[in-house]
Amino acid sequence: MRAPVSLPQALADRHTLTAQRYAGYFVGHPYRAAQQRTGPDAIQVEWDRPWREPAVTSDDCEFCRRLTDDEAVRRVAGYQHAIDIEVLRARADLYTAWLNSGSPDIPELEEVTVAGVVRRRGLTVSIANRRRFIELYADKFEVGALSLVELPLRLKRKLCIEWNHLYRDWLLENPDTQYDFEKREFFREVGDADSPPPERGKSWWQSANPFSGGGG
Repeated sequence: MRAPVSLPQALADRHTLTAQRYAGYFVGHPYRAAQQRTGPDAIQVEWDRPWREPAVTSDDCEFCRRLTDDEAVRRVAGYQHAIDIEVLRARADLYTAWLNSGSPDIPELEEVTVAGVVRRRGLTVSIANRRRFIELYADKFEVGALSLVELPLRLKRKLCIEWNHLYRDWLLENPDTQYDFEKREFFREVGDADSPPPERGKSWWQSANPFSGGGG
């Protein structure tokens, strides 16, 4: 029988570092954001070096063969959404207050009735609302989230190709693990008696799955 396999944190870190290389496109210099640190040194930009577009080519691995333009756009958008969720955790109280304000700056609103009074407030689960709040109140975050969804398509494809190669290499290093492209999950075959409970990774990492339903 099959047992789901969660990707290790080391691979998740390489996934993030790869994306950060492409974030340099927006500032014109190599860019690095600390994953576990905040404060003035959390963002590092090598101002004395120009950013150079990565030289990346697709190969014949199964992940690259299945990569389309639409898939590249979807995967980068899913990754952006997941990172936005993580970034917002530090200012969850401000985000909630902003949604409850019903501000015209909020892209997606809903009407709710409170004590017989109809009010408009922002949708909590809206991707657009999260991104808009981060853009409007960038000064409130010690570590922000650049909008990778604004990368040109050629760079989105290159980023996804690099992610593909991370998964390809990891599968080669772990031959007992396989990937089901229909179910969009990593798994390994185990005997019934050896079957462990499903592993649970970080919620943001679900979007890093190259073809996950979550969008990453």
